[in-house]
This record gives sequence, C-alpha cells and structure tokens, in this order.
Amino acid sequence: MDADTAPDSWPENWPPPMPDASGFVAPPVPGIGAAVARFARAFAADPAGGARVAARALWLAAIAAICVPPQLLWRAMGWETPWAQRFLGWGARACGIRVRVIGQPVDRDVFYIANHLSWTDALILGGCTGAVFVAQHGIALWPGLAFLCRINDTIFVNRSDRMGVPAQIAAIRAVFAGRSRVAMFAEGTTSDGRRLLPFKAPLFAMLIPPPPGATVQPVVIDCDEAGRNLAWIGMETGAANSWRLLSRPGTWEARVHFLAPFSPAETPNRKALSARARGAIVAKLSETLGGRPVM
Repeated sequence: MDADTAPDSWPENWPPPMPDASGFVAPPVPGIGAAVARFARAFAADPAGGARVAARALWLAAIAAICVPPQLLWRAMGWETPWAQRFLGWGARACGIRVRVIGQPVDRDVFYIANHLSWTDALILGGCTGAVFVAQHGIALWPGLAFLCRINDTIFVNRSDRMGVPAQIAAIRAVFAGRSRVAMFAEGTTSDGRRLLPFKAPLFAMLIPPPPGATVQPVVIDCDEAGRNLAWIGMETGAANSWRLLSRPGTWEARVHFLAPFSPAETPNRKALSARARGAIVAKLSETLGGRPVM
C-alpha cells in the first residue's frame, strides 16, 4: 500500500467532492495571437513555471519532429507503424510522467476500456499499447492536436448525437479491422482517479455482435496523489490544466493495470458488457486506493 493510500491519510469524507461543473461551456479555441498573449501573461505571473512549460513544449515539439515524418511515410507505404506509439510514450515522459505497466496487455484484436483522468491518459495508455483512440469530437477543433490525432486514425465521436451513433459504431469497427487495437474511455468525461463515473453504454454496441476474434481488456490508470491532483475536472479549461501540469516541477507516476481480458461474445448485450468491464475496473481501482470504496 502506498503512503498516499494508507488509512490514516484518507480524508474523512470519501471520496472528496468533485468541483461543480454544472452549466460549464468550454470557451472557444483561441487564435494564435490570443494564445501567445495568454502565455505571456501567465509567464509574467510565474516565470519559473513558464520556463518549465516552455522547456517541455520544446521537448514535445522535438519529439513530434522526430516521429511525425516517419509516421506519415509508414502510413503512405501501407506499413504498420511504431511511430505513433513512440510519440505518445516519449510525450508522456516529456510531461513529467513515469509510466509503470502492471499486467500484460493483449497485443492484437483488443478493445481497451479504461478509466479517465486527463488528456495525458492518451499519452500514458497509447505509449503502452499503440492503440487507436475513440475521442470526443471537441478535440477536432484544436488544429495541431487534431492533426496528430488523425494521423493515428483517432475516431471522433459526438456522444450527444444519438442519430449519428450507428455511423460512429461503423467507423470504430472499420478502424478496428485495420488497426486491431482500439481504446475507449467509457466514462465519456474525466474524474479524479478516486471514483468511477457511469459508463456510456451506447458505444459498447460496437461489440454487439463482436468482430471476429475480438477481446475486451479492462484497464485501470492509477496515478499517485500528485497525478490525481492534476486531473482535468470541473470548470478548468484544457489550456489551464496543461499549464498546471507542464509548469509543475518534478515527475509523477502513473501505474497502468491491464486486467484479465474476456470475450465480448460472453455477454448478451451492450449494457451487460459495459457492466462487466466497469465492475472489473471498480474492483481494481478500489484495491489501488487501499480498499476504499469506489462509486
């Protein structure tokens, strides 16, 4: 048991309350000029933190310069490419994250179903697996980020578009047929690593009936206390969370637990499949929290 999960360190009210984000509407993506002005103001307020942000941003840019050209070449040649996985794994390290893998990830024909704390989860899980991600459509509004996602075949879905669900499911199944490793954060949003929000069951229909040979593997991303406190929750914007994370001195640990895989053919419908995956994640997440209950 880690020091930060020892019984005498637990808060009296467990889990601690989440920030109220009711009614929050994400602001529009700023233009380059506005983004530079905001960075300059933040840098002036915290020069040491700003220097760490700049250094890590340059590190990430260097990683992109190394990985993106061969990724595009490999794709153009129709080859299976390792470059996206390398970019994500190296990117996690550039952000100050020490990733430790626990368990054995299934390496082909697998849907990874994981809990979700932050945008860094894609770096953490993608660096371990090389998976393609199912992501919210709002990410496609960020031009540079959208480009990086698309060259790794990221599937953008709009969970509020009920009429579009069949097309989204067809897109996921098509990418799975070509790439064979797909990851989904089934809560549909982020939490703080101390609880598990309800799963969004409709997209589990992609596994009913399952593609031939498909396996489901539940995954728990278990951060240390520093990582939990960096979760992207509440009314915090992506830019604010990125600044808070990249400006932080030192490193923090993310432990990725790959749990026992199972065949989706063993479940009668998407709700049962969602419940089985969520139950496995709840049990392991509670264990990582020293036995504290997980909602």
